Amino acid sequence: MAAEAAPGGPPRPRLGPEPQRLLVIALGDYWYWRSEPIPSQALIAVLGEFGITPASARAAMRRLAQRGLVRRTKSGRTTAYGIPPRSTETIVARLKALFDVGPEEPWDGRWTGVAYSVPEEDRDARRNLRDDLRLQGFGPLFDGLWVSPRDRRAAARAALGRHGVDAATVFRTELEGMPPEAIVARAFDLRDPAGRYRGFLERYEPVRRRVRAGDVAPREALRVRTELTAEWRHAELTDPRLPAELLPPGWPRAAARECYADIYDRLAEPALRRFRELLEAVDPALAGLAAFHTFESIRRLPDGAGEPQAQETEFERATREDRVRAMRRSGP
Repeated sequence: MAAEAAPGGPPRPRLGPEPQRLLVIALGDYWYWRSEPIPSQALIAVLGEFGITPASARAAMRRLAQRGLVRRTKSGRTTAYGIPPRSTETIVARLKALFDVGPEEPWDGRWTGVAYSVPEEDRDARRNLRDDLRLQGFGPLFDGLWVSPRDRRAAARAALGRHGVDAATVFRTELEGMPPEAIVARAFDLRDPAGRYRGFLERYEPVRRRVRAGDVAPREALRVRTELTAEWRHAELTDPRLPAELLPPGWPRAAARECYADIYDRLAEPALRRFRELLEAVDPALAGLAAFHTFESIRRLPDGAGEPQAQETEFERATREDRVRAMRRSGP
């Protein structure tokens, strides 16, 4: 992480995640359940904690609004931004997916397959469908045949519908003729996510020791917790999340996730205090509405409440497209 600026000196240089991503994560961490917009001055102050200038912060907010990831409102001379409206079901489903808090079921030996045909001239549709399927945890076994060991039939059908691919079929079955390890080796590149997880551990295990020693003040806690989540999402972006039965020995995800959860949960209260201080300086009434969630609090949410809606909301569409863009930029 970049060093602190001297009092009254220039902002810290930007070495970490981009301003748009930091703001989305901060809103997700402390404002996810709220629909009230936050004045832009308060959000500028939040991004200022990361060494981001007011001009860059304003540009980030405008771009997020254009992409549908935040909602812009104006009252008199005050411009404010908030999270677009979503149902409780969408909120819970999104949180549980992001934090991966559900128990993992043993693999049943079957695969979800997506076989499709896209005309050669429709290259954009082919590329977009492939990126979407990869985001859902599928990998290419053969040209036009993608597979996942998870039951992702609903996700596959939704992806086909989003990209207008009608010449396709989705199925769930055992695959004969190739052992599971050969299927994994052909369809999935596990070297990239393994390297990302190990890099995450190398960076954050020393931070974890400092957090456990109580050596992180609220101002630093807000920065560390937000950048931690940005780094974790980058680390797991290309992970197909295969069942344990199909992973190589020493797969580092569990250790990296434990490190992430430990830091994230321990820094929740001090980071929230700093977030509230920044809001209170602009709008004291809003500051008391900020809250945090942890791995444990998300785990306790009712399981039945987390079923995703059949129709993708504008916010979910924008979020999915944002992840696709990130995957294209940083994929193997």
